[in-house]
Amino acid sequence: MDIKPWTSGPKELLSHAVLHMKNGQAFDYRIAMISIDNAVELSIKTYLQLPKRIRGTEGPSRKEIQDKGSSFPDLLDLLEHYGEDKLDGISLGDIEVYHRLRNTLYHDGNGVTVDPVHVDGYLQVAQILVKGLLGIKASEVAEASPTTLLGELVLKWGELEVLLRALAKSHLPKSKHESGPALSIVDGLVAKGVLTGAYRSRLEIVSRVRNEYVHGTSAPEESRLKPVLVELNELVDILKKI
Repeated sequence: MDIKPWTSGPKELLSHAVLHMKNGQAFDYRIAMISIDNAVELSIKTYLQLPKRIRGTEGPSRKEIQDKGSSFPDLLDLLEHYGEDKLDGISLGDIEVYHRLRNTLYHDGNGVTVDPVHVDGYLQVAQILVKGLLGIKASEVAEASPTTLLGELVLKWGELEVLLRALAKSHLPKSKHESGPALSIVDGLVAKGVLTGAYRSRLEIVSRVRNEYVHGTSAPEESRLKPVLVELNELVDILKKI
């Protein structure tokens, strides 16, 4: 296996998070959430600072990294500008929400708890991110498959976005359709006759429920998530057949 030295840090942090998640205690979920967030931040900084020969594209200057590297939102702005093509299946808004939750855990002390489903959701987002930026596969992180319905939903949504962007590259003339929100891409594909308005309506409902739970702090209702996950699987299967 071709092991790249700049991937070791994020892999270790994610594996550390998975080990704590196995323990299943409130303390362990807090530590896991913090570790996942550290892996995300380290992965973004590592990608942005990679030499052009490795990254394949121009990156931010040292001054840009110095000026914006200490602020997480600014760091996401840099990533969006210099790594947009690496963000298939990723919503930077999701990452920012999870980062704020992590900050609450880190700064407010042991009295704050985090629901395991949000930890699992962030783990799935982090895995998609590190694969896109640094080529780290899920198999390189110890048993990091989804353990909750929300984690499955996050991972499946990422798969849907990858398929949508591939369709956009084939059918839509403007690059903005390839990098915009999933529903915006669907709007373009509906206009081209690739997808139907009914598909768009179904996806909008799934998107609304997904965002409600990913961006919220309450525990998702399993009875509500199950049919949404079934619907999302069907929507992904439709894309695979196009």
